[in-house]
Amino acid sequence: MKYISFAPIGDGNITQFSKPSLLVSPRSATILASYNCSAACEHCCFDSHPGIKTRLSLDEIIKFIDEVNSFGTIQLIVFSGGECFLLGKELDIAIKHATKLGLNTRCVTNGFWAISEDIALDRMQKIKDAGLKEINFSTGDFHQKFVPQSNIINGVLASTSLGLPTLIVIELRKERTISFVRLAEDPRISELLRTKRLQIIESPWMPMSLKEQVKQDSSIYVNKHNVHKRKGCSDILNNIVITPTKDIGACCGLTRELIPELNLKLYPERSLRMAYKQSTMDFMKIWLHVEGPERILAWAASKNPDIDWENRYAHRCHACLALYKDEKVREVIRNYYHEKLDEVLLKYSTLIRAGGLVTSTNGQDEI
Repeated sequence: MKYISFAPIGDGNITQFSKPSLLVSPRSATILASYNCSAACEHCCFDSHPGIKTRLSLDEIIKFIDEVNSFGTIQLIVFSGGECFLLGKELDIAIKHATKLGLNTRCVTNGFWAISEDIALDRMQKIKDAGLKEINFSTGDFHQKFVPQSNIINGVLASTSLGLPTLIVIELRKERTISFVRLAEDPRISELLRTKRLQIIESPWMPMSLKEQVKQDSSIYVNKHNVHKRKGCSDILNNIVITPTKDIGACCGLTRELIPELNLKLYPERSLRMAYKQSTMDFMKIWLHVEGPERILAWAASKNPDIDWENRYAHRCHACLALYKDEKVREVIRNYYHEKLDEVLLKYSTLIRAGGLVTSTNGQDEI
């Protein structure tokens, strides 16, 4: 049996585990071609703002699509950022390329381009003709300092009129003016909701620091009374991400840029497949997928009551940041992870057998 070392936390390897005969493989891939954005929202996960120059070229985007397609398990390509619509015609070309390969595509946008109903419809028609299958609009108080609500409505009317599955994600925080209720007051939006041509969700807005807080209603925070309801992170191991600097992300989490362990550099001697495989052999990532950051935090606090976690984290990516940045949590994991090893790996194996993760034997590179 071959054994693989891994180092999820700390400076050195903390344990080893057996390499499974079939390694897991991602279902989706996310392209963060640039962090350039028409907005500069407070607490932006990638510190996106206008004028950022670093970006992937079209050739690099196409190459990434081809490489992830070779995995044999990718079903969806997500274009986000930054603001992906700033890529202009190159976005359409990349979507058309992915579509020709039989892959579904989704765009995540703030809707800055939808300045009128006619302009929005023209842009959506072009990108749908390229093959786009889904679109997500992001909005809320921070977003609407730069992109008005009318843009969101124009974009949504255009996408739904063309039959594209459409989602609006609204920033959730305790004190705000933009909400599901307010958007639904518009009769056009309420009709789209009634006919199920539009979905709206509210997602907790979070800071990019453990020291800062974005105030939420008390019911939103994780604590000992509700942590049992939190599930594993479905994004990690199921998604592979490329960033504007050609880092490879193991998830599309909001705090991933702040967590070196969740990013891998591509080198000439290491293929994309090898980079992904290396990430799947990290017990910490397996643990996150199986139990989720909130339950790991609660477990760590059971070992060290000085760990302050209750009623601090509304978004799971904020809790994940605590796992990697709070030294008290890191110390507990280093010292006691072995108590969870067998249980987590058993659950992981069960998830694979049940189809919760996909596996692939295509081009099995050695690490």
